[in-house]
Amino acid sequence: MNKILLATLGTALMLTASSCQKDFLEEEPQSVLTPAFLRTQQGVEAGTTGVYSGLRQIYGNDAAFFTTEAGTDLWTTGISASSGLSDYNNNDLTPVNDGSHSFIWTVCYTQINNANGVLQFGPEAQGIAPARLEQLLAQVKLLRAQYYFVLVQDFGDVPLMLSFVDAPTKDIVRAPMADVYTQIIKDLTESMAVIADKPAQPGRVTRATALHLLSKVYLTRATSSAKQANDYAMAAQYAKELIDNQSRYGLALEADPAAVFAEGNENGKEVIFNAQFNGDATFSRLDGFNYGGENIAAFNFRSRYDQLPNMARDINNGRPFARHVPTYFLENSYILRDASGNALESEGTLRTTDTRYSKWFTTVYRVNSPGANSGSSRAVVGDTAVWYPGRQLSAAKLAQIAARQPAPYVVIQPSQYTTERFPTLNKFDSRNRTSVNGFSTRPNIVYRLAETYLIAAEANFYLNNLTQARDYINVVRRRAAAAGKTTQMEITTSQVTIDFILDERARELCGEFTRWYDLKRTTTTSGASQLLTRIRNTSITPALRNQGGGVYGSNAAVNIKDFHVLRPVPQTEIDRTSGKITQNPGY
Repeated sequence: MNKILLATLGTALMLTASSCQKDFLEEEPQSVLTPAFLRTQQGVEAGTTGVYSGLRQIYGNDAAFFTTEAGTDLWTTGISASSGLSDYNNNDLTPVNDGSHSFIWTVCYTQINNANGVLQFGPEAQGIAPARLEQLLAQVKLLRAQYYFVLVQDFGDVPLMLSFVDAPTKDIVRAPMADVYTQIIKDLTESMAVIADKPAQPGRVTRATALHLLSKVYLTRATSSAKQANDYAMAAQYAKELIDNQSRYGLALEADPAAVFAEGNENGKEVIFNAQFNGDATFSRLDGFNYGGENIAAFNFRSRYDQLPNMARDINNGRPFARHVPTYFLENSYILRDASGNALESEGTLRTTDTRYSKWFTTVYRVNSPGANSGSSRAVVGDTAVWYPGRQLSAAKLAQIAARQPAPYVVIQPSQYTTERFPTLNKFDSRNRTSVNGFSTRPNIVYRLAETYLIAAEANFYLNNLTQARDYINVVRRRAAAAGKTTQMEITTSQVTIDFILDERARELCGEFTRWYDLKRTTTTSGASQLLTRIRNTSITPALRNQGGGVYGSNAAVNIKDFHVLRPVPQTEIDRTSGKITQNPGY
C-alpha cells in the first residue's frame, strides 16, 4: 500500500492522500499528488486531506513536545531526552543532531508544498461544486499559514515557497521574517473571508480558527523584528471578535476544567483547532520509535508508576515515557497568592482554590497489582498505592502512613521528585487504547477558546487597557475556581503584568504545544527575552541535583545562550541547497 512520502525542499515533494467523505479526517491510498491529479475533483479532495494529515506529525509525537514544551520554565528533564532541547546541550542541539526540528521542518514544507499544489491547480478542477471548492481552498490557505507560523517562530527567516514543486531544486533561499508574516496574514485574511463558521466534520478548520490564529500571529509578530505599529491592536481586535461572537461559531468555555480534556470531548465546544488521529498503521506510522503520525501525547508526561510497589503497567495509567517532569515553579503556580505573591493556602489546602491542578494532574495511583515491585500481598486493588502530596509531610504523618493497614502506600514528596517519579499531566490520557503499549487515537487539542481570552488579555495589556485585560483573565480564572471560591480567584487591575499573564498561561495551557513560543514571544520590563531570563533563573528552572534516589532538574540554566531564541536550521537543508539556505547565528 502507498504511504505518506516525507521529503524535503531539495527533493520532489509528494504526498499520498485521498478525499474524506466520513465523519472524521481519514485517508484512502491514492497515487502521489501531481498537477494533473490536482486538477480533478478527487485530486483537490485528496490534496486537502493530505495537508491536514501533517497535523498528526506536528502535534502528536515526541518532536511535538520536545520542540514546544521542553527547555521551558514548566518542564525539566525526564528520561530519553531528545536533541538537547530540554537542557540546551550544545553537543546535541546542533544542525546535525537536532532531529526534532529537522522533522518539523520537513513535515511543514512537505505540507506547504501540498497546499501550494491544491491552491495552484485546484481552481482548474472540473466536476467539483464551486461552493465546495471555495471551502477547500480556504481551508488549505489557513493550514499553509499555520505551517508557516510554526516555521517562522522556530527558525526566523525561512524559505517562502508559494508555488508547487514537483522536481528537485537547489534554488531556495531564506525569505525575511517580515515577508513570511505578511504571507501568513494574507492567507488567513483571505481564508477568513469565505471559510465556514462551523466545521462540516470534526477536525476541519473554520472562521473561528482563522480569527484565533490571526490574533496569535499579530501578538507574536509584535515582539519580533518584523513588528508593525498596529500589531497589538489587531491581535486584540480579532480575539475580541471571536470572544464576542463565540455562539456564531458554536463555541463556549466548558463550565468545568475537567470537561475540557475529558475523553470523548476532544471536539467539544471549547475546541477551535485540533489534530485528528486514527489507528490505521497505513497512515499513522505506529512504531513509536521514529517520528511519524502516531499519537504519543498520552505517554510523554507519565511518570514511572510501573516501578513502584503494588503497581504494574496498565491501559488506564498509560505507557510511562516520562519525557517531561514538572518544575516546582509549575506545581506551585497553582497555589493561590495575594497581589504581593504571598501564599494564601498552606498544608492540606494548597492548590485547592484553583482546581486545575487537581483535575489536570495525577497525584494518586491506585493499587492494580498487589505484591508487585516488592509491594505487599495484603494490598487491596483500588486502594492507594502512591501519593504525590505536593508538599513536605510531617514525620508524624509519614509514620501514620507507614503503619497503615492493610498496607502502607508510597509517599513521594517534592524533595523526592526525579526524572522518573513526579506528578503527571493527564490532559492527554487515553484509556480507550487497545493494548498496554498501544498508541492513542484521541484528537489532540491545539487551540481552544480559553487561550483566545488570554491572547486578548495580553494584547490589551500592551495597549494599556488593563481593566479589559483583567476582565479577560478573570473569565478564565473564575472557570477554574473551586465551588464557592470564585471571588478569591479574581485578580485586580494592579495584578495585570506580563509575568502574571505568562503564569496564567502556564496554569491553563501547560503541555499544550505553546510554552517555548510563549517565553520567546514575551520580554521582561527591561526588554530581555523571557525565555533567557526564566531559564537562567534556577529558582524557576531547577539545577541538576541528586535526590529521591535519582536525579532531578537540568543544566538548562548553565547551557542556554542568547542565540537559543532560534532553532538550528537542519544541516541537510543547507547541504542540499549548496549553502543557499543559511544557518542561524550561533550554530
